[in-house]
Amino acid sequence: MGVLVAVLAPGTSAWSMAYPAGRRGAAAERTGIGNAVAAVPANDTALRAVREVRLLRLERPGTRGHFSAGRPLPEDPEERDGAVTIAELPADVLGHGVPLRRNVPGSDSAVPWTACRRHLLAAGPVLRDLVRERPERWPGLVTLLPADPSS
Repeated sequence: MGVLVAVLAPGTSAWSMAYPAGRRGAAAERTGIGNAVAAVPANDTALRAVREVRLLRLERPGTRGHFSAGRPLPEDPEERDGAVTIAELPADVLGHGVPLRRNVPGSDSAVPWTACRRHLLAAGPVLRDLVRERPERWPGLVTLLPADPSS
């Protein structure tokens, strides 16, 4: 009996050390798969919000220039309010939705979000002015504002 134990002991010992390691590897793989599955809706939510903003701008012809062509706010109070309201939507998406997406492991996206946010703030006086007026609402965007207040 002692011989049998002496023969089986090293194999049993090796198996007892290898089996949990294999289980950890499987658990890590499942975690990676779970992260990837969770990342899909996180990225989709951010991209869907961007699409909604674009659709809203399509419904209001002439507003695009206020967000990407450097055109200042309209003088007409009603048009001005509309442009500011539209600006609040991308500010929310870029200031809150995109950073929240980053909290989901594996949600790295092909979209260069930081560069996109910097570009929109530099090219859009309405969005830029809105963030400067209410920095506490979009602190993540304040750090991306152009250094020159006129741009």
